[in-house]
Amino acid sequence: MLDKDLLEQYADLMGDEGVHEMYMTFADNIGGYLDHLQWLVKERKEQDVRSQAHRVKGACRSMGLTELAKTMERLERESWSWKEAETELAQWAKDLPAHQHQIEAWLNARRV
Repeated sequence: MLDKDLLEQYADLMGDEGVHEMYMTFADNIGGYLDHLQWLVKERKEQDVRSQAHRVKGACRSMGLTELAKTMERLERESWSWKEAETELAQWAKDLPAHQHQIEAWLNARRV
C-alpha cells in the first residue's frame, strides 16, 4: 500500500519535516484533484480525464501511494467505459483515507 523505501529516501534528503510538509501539500490538494477528475468524467471529456489522471498518478507516486497510482495509470492509459471510470473513481475515493492513514502512521512513528 505504501512505498516506505521511497519515503525513507525523501526523509534522508529532506528530513522528516520536509516529508511532512510534502504530505501536507498532497493532503491539501488531492481532494480538489479528485473532484476535478470526477467532474471531467461526468462531462465525458476523455482526453482531459486522461491528463488529470496523469497528474493524480504523479501526486500519488510522489507520496509512495503505489496502489492509488495504479488506478490512475489505468484511467490515463487503458481503454475504459464511462461507467467503469465512475466506479473506479468512487472506489478510489473510498480507499484514499486508508492510504493517507498509512502515510500519517509512518510520519508519526518517525516523530517518536
